[in-house]
Amino acid sequence: MIFFRSTCVGILFLIITGCGEGLEPLGQNEALRTYIEFTDGGHRGMFDADSECCGFPDENFDATTAMVINWHRLPEADSELDARLHYRQVHPVTSGWQTADGNSMEFWYREERVNRVVLTDLQPGSIYEFRVREDGEIFRFRTMPESLEERPLRIVMTADHQSPVWSQTAHENARMAALQKPDIFVVAGDFMNDEGMVTRENADRWALYLDTLYGLDNGYFIYEKEIDGRQFDNLIIPHVGILGNHETGHRHHIRWPACVNTTMSEPGYPMYVAANWMELLFHWPFRSEGFYSEYRPGHPNLDPDQAREGFGHGGFGKLSFGDYLLLIGMDNSQNWEAEPDTGLKDWEGNPITDRWPWFETHHSDVRQDEWLRNLLEPADEKTAGERYTHILPVWHRGLFGSVRLNMSLKNRELFSNWLPLLYRNGVKLIKEGHDHIYTRTVPLNITTEQPDHTRIEKVYYEPNTWELTSNLSQEYLDNFYSVNTLVDTESGDIVGWEYDGYYTTYDPEGMIAIGHGGWAAGRRDLGGRGGGNAGLWFVDKERGGDAFGGPESFHITTIELTMDGLTVSSFHPDQLPNFENNQPPEPIHKFRWDKTQDLWMSYDLKTDEWRDY
Repeated sequence: MIFFRSTCVGILFLIITGCGEGLEPLGQNEALRTYIEFTDGGHRGMFDADSECCGFPDENFDATTAMVINWHRLPEADSELDARLHYRQVHPVTSGWQTADGNSMEFWYREERVNRVVLTDLQPGSIYEFRVREDGEIFRFRTMPESLEERPLRIVMTADHQSPVWSQTAHENARMAALQKPDIFVVAGDFMNDEGMVTRENADRWALYLDTLYGLDNGYFIYEKEIDGRQFDNLIIPHVGILGNHETGHRHHIRWPACVNTTMSEPGYPMYVAANWMELLFHWPFRSEGFYSEYRPGHPNLDPDQAREGFGHGGFGKLSFGDYLLLIGMDNSQNWEAEPDTGLKDWEGNPITDRWPWFETHHSDVRQDEWLRNLLEPADEKTAGERYTHILPVWHRGLFGSVRLNMSLKNRELFSNWLPLLYRNGVKLIKEGHDHIYTRTVPLNITTEQPDHTRIEKVYYEPNTWELTSNLSQEYLDNFYSVNTLVDTESGDIVGWEYDGYYTTYDPEGMIAIGHGGWAAGRRDLGGRGGGNAGLWFVDKERGGDAFGGPESFHITTIELTMDGLTVSSFHPDQLPNFENNQPPEPIHKFRWDKTQDLWMSYDLKTDEWRDY
């Protein structure tokens, strides 16, 4: 827990505003880079009030009134000054300067410190400024509005930078994102290939990522803007990071076995790693939700050389903004859903427990399915669907299998534990990454009744990089390497999907998932890596879906939220000149959900008008 100090009163978290006399001294070293995040306290869904167990209790603030300030700099001679800053409100009113003390952590393999302060009791729709050095540079951030009636919201999303360097494409996409001056910047995983390893090389890669966006020397995400007739410089775009498969695990990207590749050298694949670069560098969601730490010195599959005590918290959480937006970040690069699989085998037909005796007994302390259910449908309270204008789930690994084996082994529990829950709470848009192609599904609904005039037909997925052994029984292949498609009994066409009693079908008023081509990761093609066939139904162009790979699939996604709906636009980096010259950029596709009419609409680029989706 972080404590803050006021010049008037010292209390837990933030202190009262309006007192500015006798500020405590700051350090002498300027920040190398500084970036901000959101956090909130209400409805964490992790605390048992009776036993006072299992995480932080709910607190009376949300992400419109709380911000996290991160800055890295060389250590101060007096370590008490490492994580201290001054801050004040400057718009729409001006308050006195105050002092806040946070915490300071080692930036693994680098000399500088990672410093962090969490501020609460801020005013929505306001601008604050802060400094971390005596007479140092002033930086500013803008809190979110109290309501969408005050102003619309702009969110820019991307995924899969996945590179130790910055290519020209990555720079162009970052520039396009920055020029929009969004309220929120979201990365849906795979920042770079750190593979869960705490190394000097990975430390430098993360520093490069943050320097490019938030470095004091020409960081893209530090900008100036006129607000209510006043010019403000050194404004910082808030960062929201979603955990990807390349941020977890031991060399092979996953924290817990969600794959059946166990044929590598002892002790097997993967090992558990408590340390996580994102957990070191970002407050949300790891420290903000109050999860247990998964760090267990005696864990039978722990890599002690890569572990860091005090790390290993859950990589999923939520940010609530008033009653207009619930942003949910999930981690689907591991199998924390439901109970551990029993009887799982590797591709040679050997029981997983032969190699990992702990697999069926050592499970996560925090299950995402239970957490999500409690978040969206808490007992004796309003559901999230009743409470929020918009609910926006984001996760990394795509569920809709136009490229990989997404629809079978790895995501089975998500189709029965996540999607129906989200759908019945009115979710209209889901953001994914991972497949390195541009993807937009058809609008989907989820029901518990099989549609008329359909039959269930199994479609089998074959891995791309290995062959399934004959030791795997047909029953096993049915359970783990097939998906149930809904086939029209007259035409023979695939018209939907079935899993665990839930039927996913086309519905022009349903929810849409958008995948990502990424910033810089290598392109892929439809149907590759063992995926495709039945999964291509989800991107049927005649019903509003689309998917393509290749260089043209590089893009960023912009989401505009209003009280009346949401608008989604995707832009290829060839549109950067238009952004730079304040000319209307031409999107790859532009569509919107109209809440007033309960329908999707598509923007016709040729006629410059909206039409039915």
